[in-house]
Amino acid sequence: MLNFTTQLDYLRDVQRTFGSGSERLDLFGVFTQILSVAIPVVAVMAAWYYRHIFAFALLRFFARLLSPRSRRIVENYLVSKGIMLDVYMYSSDGVGRMLCNARVESVAGGKMKLQLVNVNPTSLHLKNKRVICFTKPFAYSGRKINAFVTFVSHMVKRGTVIKELSLQTPIRYRFVIRRKHSRQRVAREGAIRVKAWDGQKRKTFWMSRPDIQTVNNPSQYGTNMRLSVENISAGGMRMFVLHPKGSLPPLKSGKQLILRVSVWNPKTKKFTYFNVIGTIRSRFKGKGGSIGLGIQFTAEGNKVGGQYVWKTLHGEMKSLAQFLEKTKE
Repeated sequence: MLNFTTQLDYLRDVQRTFGSGSERLDLFGVFTQILSVAIPVVAVMAAWYYRHIFAFALLRFFARLLSPRSRRIVENYLVSKGIMLDVYMYSSDGVGRMLCNARVESVAGGKMKLQLVNVNPTSLHLKNKRVICFTKPFAYSGRKINAFVTFVSHMVKRGTVIKELSLQTPIRYRFVIRRKHSRQRVAREGAIRVKAWDGQKRKTFWMSRPDIQTVNNPSQYGTNMRLSVENISAGGMRMFVLHPKGSLPPLKSGKQLILRVSVWNPKTKKFTYFNVIGTIRSRFKGKGGSIGLGIQFTAEGNKVGGQYVWKTLHGEMKSLAQFLEKTKE
């Protein structure tokens, strides 16, 4: 009997609680309160995450209002002349890894569509990432220009290979000192010896004679073709093809050479050599009809078994950097 009474009291309490229907539990009001808190929080988080892009878009809007003509002239120049861009990742720490070489195919609606020439594989998702683009220096209205910083607006990638890439037009075009490494000038010809092969011979280069090389006694070599090195750093070198004649490997910007670089160590009185892939970044005319080449080291080769394994470089060759630092002491 006592158990029955207890159950009856419990049922009466339940009936009193829900006696007035569902008005006591206003689901719409509950969801409204949740959304009133959640939406501002999400909006603030999104604004913070994309703050650099929002700030970039705002500053670019005012820049386009203040100097539309000068920006249009520079962009038309980049397109019409087919200027080569070296596109690098960029952050507050500075210039990062290289992504590709490309030309500006068209500029429309605040977007730069790029024609990719040479692409480095990457696993990064580049959409809305900040990049810095370098060009060969040129002048406009007495102002020197060779770089601009912007964001990636569109990207198509298959695996690790970039197939399409578009950039936002930048806030401004500016001049940036590009060199990341201090170069050591070669005091005398012969202190750095170089043997060069066409980049397509990377699997068999050691089995054939160099396509072009430096010589031990330059003064006795007359007008025969040879290489001469002007300066070197951990990131690249500047050299000349003297008295060019006969067959040469492709020496256009973006082409690659296999290089065996031997550097004289005045302390040990011996040469130390390095195997690298050098990508031609610039070609220019030197004295006496020579061909000047600006080379960037993009891969280091180590012999494993009977062949060479190439490791991609991002910025510099550490072993060469350490060697050059020691020889300066």
